Amino acid sequence: MGRIRIMDSLTAIQYAMDFYYEITGLRSYFVQGVDEVDSAKEKNFFCKTLKLSSKALNHCDACTLENYTNALSKNEIQMYSCHAGLVKWSVPVEFPDAKGVIVSEGVISSQQVADKNQWIDYLVEKYNLPRNILMENYEHIVEMTEKQVDDSVKLLCALLEYYRTLCEE
Repeated sequence: MGRIRIMDSLTAIQYAMDFYYEITGLRSYFVQGVDEVDSAKEKNFFCKTLKLSSKALNHCDACTLENYTNALSKNEIQMYSCHAGLVKWSVPVEFPDAKGVIVSEGVISSQQVADKNQWIDYLVEKYNLPRNILMENYEHIVEMTEKQVDDSVKLLCALLEYYRTLCEE
């Protein structure tokens, strides 16, 4: 009979995020402190494209910081639409030796898919970005209904709860 492996908190959190990605196709990243918020733009697929614009990058940092802070201070999941129009969520995490927030890669709604050209034109104008890169990027964003978003967040929380039980106290 196999034994369940006991692990450190950061490994457990990473496993939860890895399985979440396998199931949903959504990347996420764990931010442990305000000083790490700046690194969020390097880990989020859509923000990587927007980082060509310093104006967009500043919005990304401010948005991530605000939602990171709110998730931690209120100890509640934060659902929000970022400046680039993606629906995102921040989930507060507290494990035996790690505390922080998991930030999801954003998703889009069916309406946003229908309005793709109009939305891309807006981002091109507002942030002076190349249209071809944004069009290509849009093909990689996951589309979800509101129910799928809610279920996805519940899944992430369930994975975190399971992996928390495997941590050393």
